[in-house]
Amino acid sequence: MIPKVSNIVKYYIYSTLNNDCFNKLNKTRKDFVVSVLWHILSIKGRINFLQLGRFSQSSEQTYRNQFEKP
Repeated sequence: MIPKVSNIVKYYIYSTLNNDCFNKLNKTRKDFVVSVLWHILSIKGRINFLQLGRFSQSSEQTYRNQFEKP
């Protein structure tokens, strides 16, 4: 399992995404985006919803539902 996102990695992701579009998101959505980016950077091999669900605390269906939202 991949540990929770460390504060340093969170800081780098937030500073990289610091723009108007990202700032308009609510806290839950921002945390989800940071979690997705963290897992994409840390999972070796093919990245899909099944892999994201396997290596994170959220389920595969959570990722599918979140990615359907605009």
